[in-house]
Amino acid sequence: MSLILFRILFFCLVPVGIAILIKTIRMLKGVFNGEVIAEIPFTQKEILFDITRPGIYAIWQKGQLFKRTPADKFRPELNEVSQSKPVPLQRSFFSPHLNGMDTGRMEMYRFSAERGSYHLVLVEGTSISVFENILTKVIPSKPVDYNQYFIQVRESRPVYYIIAAIPLFTLSAFCMIGGLVAGFMAPDILQEIGIRFTAL
Repeated sequence: MSLILFRILFFCLVPVGIAILIKTIRMLKGVFNGEVIAEIPFTQKEILFDITRPGIYAIWQKGQLFKRTPADKFRPELNEVSQSKPVPLQRSFFSPHLNGMDTGRMEMYRFSAERGSYHLVLVEGTSISVFENILTKVIPSKPVDYNQYFIQVRESRPVYYIIAAIPLFTLSAFCMIGGLVAGFMAPDILQEIGIRFTAL
């Protein structure tokens, strides 16, 4: 086979890697930037909101950077209004977070919900683990400004989206970098693995 054809095959891995990267970013966009269904300042404590599409949703905290959050002073409770039944909240395992210039937000809980009306209440308790509680006491930070601290309910995606993103990012990097390097070093690579080729 011609060396040019081998180079073309190797270089074709680059757009394949780019396509995988774009697909992965779009997949994760729903995890980090899902539509905001409801938002309340911490001082409000409760809110009624409607969910129009069944799916996975998440409770996020949003506040100013480099300031303590009151996550150790409350825990959320969610109830479906029509049947007055509690909705199980699962603590976010990966705790996705996203920072801006002066604010940041972090996922706290996830839940599955059907279409309907829901009542979110912030009750006394804690939303952090024992280890996180120790860290907040050890690491110095500025007191929280309750007027700048918010609780959000956002659309989300299943947790396996995050798990799948790690090997997909690795695969996309391998295709882009590997394809580019292999395209330029095709003669050496082909000789190393014992594949015969023609210069033309």
